[in-house]
Amino acid sequence: MKLTPNQQAMLDGQQGWPLQIAMRMLTAVGRALDAPDLIPVTSTHLVIDGTALGEAGRDFLERLVAEGGRFTIPASINAIAVDRTKQDMTKEERDQIRMLEACEKMGALPSCSCNPFIQGIQPGFGEHVAWSESATAPYVNSVLGARTNREGATAVASALTGLTPRCGMHVDENRHGKMLIQVDADITGADRYSLLGALAGRLAGDRIPVLDGVGKTPSIDEYVAFGAAFAIHGSVAMFHMSGITPEAPSLAIAFGVNAVPGPVIIDDHTLEAERLETAGGDAGPVDVVSIGCPHASIDQMRAAATMVGRSGGAKTGDTVFYIHTNRSTFDTADGEGLIDILTGAGARVTADNCSVVSYDRVTAGARLATNSAKMALFAKSVSDAEILFGSTEKCIEAGLTGVWKD
Repeated sequence: MKLTPNQQAMLDGQQGWPLQIAMRMLTAVGRALDAPDLIPVTSTHLVIDGTALGEAGRDFLERLVAEGGRFTIPASINAIAVDRTKQDMTKEERDQIRMLEACEKMGALPSCSCNPFIQGIQPGFGEHVAWSESATAPYVNSVLGARTNREGATAVASALTGLTPRCGMHVDENRHGKMLIQVDADITGADRYSLLGALAGRLAGDRIPVLDGVGKTPSIDEYVAFGAAFAIHGSVAMFHMSGITPEAPSLAIAFGVNAVPGPVIIDDHTLEAERLETAGGDAGPVDVVSIGCPHASIDQMRAAATMVGRSGGAKTGDTVFYIHTNRSTFDTADGEGLIDILTGAGARVTADNCSVVSYDRVTAGARLATNSAKMALFAKSVSDAEILFGSTEKCIEAGLTGVWKD
C-alpha cells in the first residue's frame, strides 16, 4: 500500500500508540484486500456490544483513552447490550457502560441505535464513510448513495485516523449490479419488505442485485426492514432498485459495464414460500412478541400507540410483549405520551439495547411472533424458537391478546 508521509509516521508510532495500532489494523486489512492506498472518510458507526467484545474489548477501548486516543471524525454508536439508565447492573452490564463511556471520552455520540438513519444521521451522496453493523451498509450505499464497506473493528481505527482502505464499495466499478430480480408482487409494509430483503439477500449471495418492478419509493422504515434482512441473509453491501435508488435511474446505469442478465422472478408465491421458511408456527398461543429489530422509529411508535389505543384494552395472559427502540426515540415518544399508552397496555418498551433481550423467555420450542425476518433468523438460530411472522398489526394484536391468528 502507498502511504503518505503522515500516514507512515502514524504507523511508525511517531504520533502515539492509539494511531499506531489503528494504522496497523487499517493497513493489514487494506493489504489483504489489495487496496492501493487509504482514503479519507467523514464519519463512522461503531459496534461496541459488550456481549461480543467482553473484557478484552473493554480494556482495549479504555487503553485508547488512557493513551490519549481521540476520534478525528464524527462517530455514532450501535445498539449496546444494556439500557444505559438501568439500575443494579451486573458486572457485564457495567463493563458495557464503561465501553460506551470510553467511546464518549474519545468523542463518540452515544446514539445507541442499530439504524442511526432514524435519528437523522445520514451521510450525503458520494461521501466515503466507515460504518460497522452489517445492516447499515446496504442503506448507506444503496439508499443514500454514500460509500462504506461492512466494517468491523476497523471502524474504531477509522474513527481515530479518519481513514479507510480504498477497496470494495469505495471503488466505482464495484458498485454495479450483477444480477436482476424482477419483483412481480405488491410490496407494502415493513414485514413484506423484510421478506423481500431476506429473499433478495439469499438469492444475491455476493452479487449486487438490481430489483426491478418494486413500484413506489419505500418509506425509510420499509428501507430499513429490507436492508436488515438483506444483510443477514447475504454478504453483499449494496442493492439497487431500478428507477428508485440514486445510482439506478435505469437498468443500464445500474449495471454499468456489466450486461443486463435474465431476471430471477419474485412473485406472491415465492414471497409466501419465504414466509413459510421464515415462520413455521400456526395459530394459537404466543409466548413472546418482539417488534423493533432494527429499532422502531418514532413513526412506528406512534402507529403502535394508535393501534393499542384502538384496541381499547390491556394485555391479557402471560405473553411478553416487547417494542425495542433507541433512547432518543424513546424520549421523544415519552414526551408525546406514547410510552404511557404502550406500557399501560402491558408492552415492555426497551431503549438502547439489542432485541436480544427478547430471548429471556425464548427457550427451545417457545413461540415468538415478530415482523422482522432478521429477528426471526436470530431467534431460530439462538434458541430454536417456533416463529410466527406477520405484519406489525398482527404482532401487536398477538402481544395484547396472547394469541396468534391466521
